[in-house]
Amino acid sequence: MKNEVEKVVIFDWGGVIEEVKDDKHNINHAIKEILKKYNCSLSDAQILNKYLSVSEIKNTFVHDDEQTEIDWFEHEKAKLKLNCTFEEFQNAYYKYGKKVPYHKDVVKFAHSLKKYCKIAIFSSLVELDRKRIDDQVNLSMFDYTFLSYEIGYDKTDSKSYEFVEKKLNVSPQNILYIDDTASNIEQAKKRNWNTCLANGYELNMIKDCVKKFLEI
Repeated sequence: MKNEVEKVVIFDWGGVIEEVKDDKHNINHAIKEILKKYNCSLSDAQILNKYLSVSEIKNTFVHDDEQTEIDWFEHEKAKLKLNCTFEEFQNAYYKYGKKVPYHKDVVKFAHSLKKYCKIAIFSSLVELDRKRIDDQVNLSMFDYTFLSYEIGYDKTDSKSYEFVEKKLNVSPQNILYIDDTASNIEQAKKRNWNTCLANGYELNMIKDCVKKFLEI
């Protein structure tokens, strides 16, 4: 039976849906493979440091009409010492990124909730990520998708949570946020959201939190 009051269950991507364990293939491994493929001579640590800084820059581009994604790539290409075109980089990012495993059972559970509530994804992802995650989880099945490059703020910024809450247009007590990072959960708690600190291996915990939240 559908709840009379509209509620929203929000899923984080990395850690909750996508695999992030260091002993398994994850997006960091994929990034290193891509950059090494195109003759990047930086160390693994340098690659990840530069990638993270690039992500933070890209997250601001949604409101910047003067700089396109291709302009960004050309600007960063020299820093990363890459020997490829933007199209080659884009295709490799998609190819290697799709190899990163994700928790299909978590996705199946999220989709099953649509009869009870709205569902959403909220994650610090860049534009290059959208195609691969859409192929994996079918983003059209989610009522809302909040990716940092689109909203203009990373999840470390409290403004991203304000943005999400405003777009959802529901009271904080009608939001449940599932994330595997304690600092993100704390940001959500500050806005009085319901929270569940769990990763994709803890589906039973996620189910218990959701059922309690939805009273089903």
